[in-house]
Amino acid sequence: MGDTVKQVAIMAVAYYTGGAAGAATGAGSGSFAYAAAAALAATATTIALSKALGVGGTSDYQTQLSQRSNMVKQPLVTRDTVYGLSKKSGAILFMESTDSNQNLHLVIAIASHEIQSFEKIYLNDEELTLASGGTDSNGVTQFKVTSPAKYASESKFTNKNRTLILSNYVDIKVGVNLPFGGYAIRDGKGLLKGTTAITVISDASFTILTTSTINIAGTEYAIASGGSSSASGDRQTLNITLSTGLVSDVSATAITGGGQNVAPIHAQNIRIQPYRDNANTPLPHLAGTTTTVNYAIIADQTFVDTSSLTVLVKQHLGADNQLADADLVELSPTWTNSHTLSGIAYLYVQLKYDADAFPNGIPNISAEIKGKKLYDFRDASTAYSANPALALYDYLTDTRFGLATPVANIDTASFTTVANICDENITLAAGGTEKRYEANGILFSNITPMDNINELLGSMIGILSYSNGKFFLAGGKYVAPSITLDESHFISGLTIQTKQSRRSLFNTAKGVFTSPENDWQPSDYPMVASSTFVTEDNDETIFGEVDLPFTTSSSMAQRIAKVALFKNRQQMVLKGSVNLSAFNLQVGDTVNINNTRLGFSNKIFQVANWTFVSSPESTGISLSLQETSSAVYDWNAEESSFINDNTNLPTFTTVDTPSLVVEDYLKAYSGIVSTVLIIRVTSTFGTTNELQVEYRNTSTDTEFTSLGRAKGTSQKFELLNAEDGMVYEVRARAINAFNVSSDYASATHEVIGKTLVPANVADFAVNVNNNLAVCSWTANEELDLSHYIIRHTPAITSQVYGGSTIVANYISKATNQIAVPAQTGTYMIKAVDVLGLTSETSTKKIVIRNQIGDNFNAVTSTTQSTGFAGTKTDSEVVARDGVNYLQIILGELFDDHSGNFDSAVGNFDDGGEVSPNLDAFYDFSTNPIDLGAIYNSQVTTSMVSTRFNANTLFDSFEGLFDDQSGNFDGSNTEQDDVTASIQISTSNDNSTYTDYSDYILGDYKARYIKLRVKMTTTNADSTPAISALSATIDMPDRTVAVANTASTTAGGGKAITFAPAFKDLQGLGISTSNLATGDFYELSSKSATGFTIKFKNSGGTVVDRTFDFVAKGYGYLESS
Repeated sequence: MGDTVKQVAIMAVAYYTGGAAGAATGAGSGSFAYAAAAALAATATTIALSKALGVGGTSDYQTQLSQRSNMVKQPLVTRDTVYGLSKKSGAILFMESTDSNQNLHLVIAIASHEIQSFEKIYLNDEELTLASGGTDSNGVTQFKVTSPAKYASESKFTNKNRTLILSNYVDIKVGVNLPFGGYAIRDGKGLLKGTTAITVISDASFTILTTSTINIAGTEYAIASGGSSSASGDRQTLNITLSTGLVSDVSATAITGGGQNVAPIHAQNIRIQPYRDNANTPLPHLAGTTTTVNYAIIADQTFVDTSSLTVLVKQHLGADNQLADADLVELSPTWTNSHTLSGIAYLYVQLKYDADAFPNGIPNISAEIKGKKLYDFRDASTAYSANPALALYDYLTDTRFGLATPVANIDTASFTTVANICDENITLAAGGTEKRYEANGILFSNITPMDNINELLGSMIGILSYSNGKFFLAGGKYVAPSITLDESHFISGLTIQTKQSRRSLFNTAKGVFTSPENDWQPSDYPMVASSTFVTEDNDETIFGEVDLPFTTSSSMAQRIAKVALFKNRQQMVLKGSVNLSAFNLQVGDTVNINNTRLGFSNKIFQVANWTFVSSPESTGISLSLQETSSAVYDWNAEESSFINDNTNLPTFTTVDTPSLVVEDYLKAYSGIVSTVLIIRVTSTFGTTNELQVEYRNTSTDTEFTSLGRAKGTSQKFELLNAEDGMVYEVRARAINAFNVSSDYASATHEVIGKTLVPANVADFAVNVNNNLAVCSWTANEELDLSHYIIRHTPAITSQVYGGSTIVANYISKATNQIAVPAQTGTYMIKAVDVLGLTSETSTKKIVIRNQIGDNFNAVTSTTQSTGFAGTKTDSEVVARDGVNYLQIILGELFDDHSGNFDSAVGNFDDGGEVSPNLDAFYDFSTNPIDLGAIYNSQVTTSMVSTRFNANTLFDSFEGLFDDQSGNFDGSNTEQDDVTASIQISTSNDNSTYTDYSDYILGDYKARYIKLRVKMTTTNADSTPAISALSATIDMPDRTVAVANTASTTAGGGKAITFAPAFKDLQGLGISTSNLATGDFYELSSKSATGFTIKFKNSGGTVVDRTFDFVAKGYGYLESS
């Protein structure tokens, strides 16, 4: 990576130093090089900050600045140079997990050079409060986090007051058994730091023996007087031999073993750092012997397991001789001592998996740093500085990522002058002072050196020029003229330009600076305006953009903007050649000009260009001068007035720029709908004779195409068949009768055309007629309209379009009325265009129960929610916020994932290797529903469904995860990319069933009914989410009425059969008109299939009578 980046840097330098020196005469107005130039043919060329003059932007820089606040993981990254104080992140150079994926190790490159310091560290833009947790073997501080609390946890294990009582023994040898077998310094690549304190307590005085022994694994070893320690392989133990007497010095010699070296600690508190092997083999227990004197050995052990710190931070400043991070070398199987990252400032951050601290995985890590140490040619010192002149000098001379300009090619005197100007203290209105100018920002190696230099110049209002083989720096403060030129000095005629184009002037400066108070983001500073200039511009406020990305002070930004504003109004430019009296002038110097004919008396101009010219007739200096004033650089509570222009000369004939409005519409030609770009041009300038328009498609065209010229001051131009979604650049100009043209007015327009979604359907109404819902609406007028779609949901509040059921999928655009089955709930309608785009919001109409005929009878019903116990195919039940939802099985989401995030394969939002489904089914648990016989019945279903959108997932979420509310793995929104529909299948014999078809409210003739839900999605991140599901089998009320039926005199009576039979007979009424006194009737065998009636007289004899009957019930038996 380093070699590639260096190549890029060399190429960039080569680009800007690639021109040969000019010929013996002539101007080099565009050159930028330190290449050798002929001493008498050198050209001084101004390299100034264009945006500080209000005629440019810093969009590329600001875009990169915004991007630099986020970590990036790319195979090839730029090398960035940080000057002054700035906040940035950088490239992830290394990422690896250890300890069964519990710990993640990150190396983030912050700068391509040594820096002064890391001032602040941020995780996801939260500032961390750091505290030292020790140092590694190279002396680099290990910082742990004390706040925020979620990053501050650590694991500690202690075993205090482990006491061995020894009594009645004069000379004792104590073998210390360390609790848990001792602690590993580096056990299985974990990072453990521990201490053991051994304290000897006695009820009698004791002294140290002259000789003693140590017992390791049953073997005695002689040791020196006073106690010591020894090592055997990977194991260590400490033995102390004691006798009666006063403890004067209990010491331990240096312990070596297992790669450790622990210095001895004296007196009664002996501390060691024991070691054990990677197999966790405990140290041997060396028991003491009972004595006649009571002694106590207290082993107090404590260690902090820094591998279980949630966040561990180590800072490397980027010195050329810095060593590889010692902890990372030990912890990582791939990071070695050769990975020094010489000359790169970087952070090593260790993160321990914690779902609460990192709910969205790896946090964004950034730092606020004091950047590069700069050489100060004023005292030959090298130290941190935010002085812009020193930063520019560094960039020009740096041989690694700068322009490698030889020091001999730098005019240090001019740089010293500007550096001193930058260091001047300026009193602030709110009290206190600040430096006049500072440069706090980042230079990117993938931005041209010219642009990088301009950013630095803009921070000090500098002017960089190259003359006579050297770079000269000027600007930042008014300098009084050092020379006066009059008619006697000029050897040529004068060319004078008194006015700049109106387009280049402004009277109010605005722009952005980099605000530390706003997380180092580009922020607007207060506008700087001149009431004088506004008055001169007919009270019209004209803005000029002055963006200052290297300025981090609002007051400093306003000072610079004020200078830019006042310099902009210095419009007069004077050009001519003078004799060699002007030889020593440099670009940026000021001169007094006296000219009687022009009325100049000590009028101050600034040198904008200096060129040596020579011819057989004369030798001299060609100058380009721009007027200036000391008031330009004054900074007071109110702006100072100054002479704007003391010369009155006639102006050239001009034409003002016209106004320009670009729109697009749909038009139909012979039934074909196309997009037309409409360009309206208006000129209010009195001499305008005609208007001209040109256009280009920014994606496909490099050149403009003319739409023609039209007479008049206001015209409409049309471009047929404009491409939807494309961005067109349009420009127009006004032309007068003398064929003098104005500047172009330009505008860009993204064509909407057919990509505009249809309007919401208006005047949607639903009228219930028996069991039909008649829907009507006002037809949409879009030319590209295709059809309408109507959905239904049982909900009457909080309706979700994406979770509703389609009741009419395609309604012709020529139709504005349709009848659909009447159901309680809400009907919703959307318009659909030819591209499949739908109305942004559905139009809704609620239908309540009492609007629908209630002449049905529930035969049976089934409720599937909330358990959803039926058969699921590619579907599942998911609980959210206490509610069970039936939905399509999507890829496993981050919120649902169990285990360590380092153990998953692929994106967390795909559940590793789990693929999402685009459709799924759920079969009712009551399938099949048996009606007992074949009936003509009505099936009514109810389903409450929402649309669960998992599109805003952990892996795809933009911005800060702390700004997201609720679960990151999804939300409910109104879309139509999901459907949930109920399907029905019927059978008469429970063997042969019809194919499943979409359920429609209506009559079904069958004995057995099966129901299922079909869920579909066109978006793998979305699913219907069903919270309520039920079905009811209804049969309509039925009345059978028969008149004038003879009852017969048969003894068995008259049998009446209902054809077809009822499902249930609810009532039977009998009436007759020819009964004699005493006659009566008897009913028997009354059922859903019929009844038997017998008439008798008063004597009990069966008689024939004529009767009418009315039977009421429900259901039509089709077949038994």
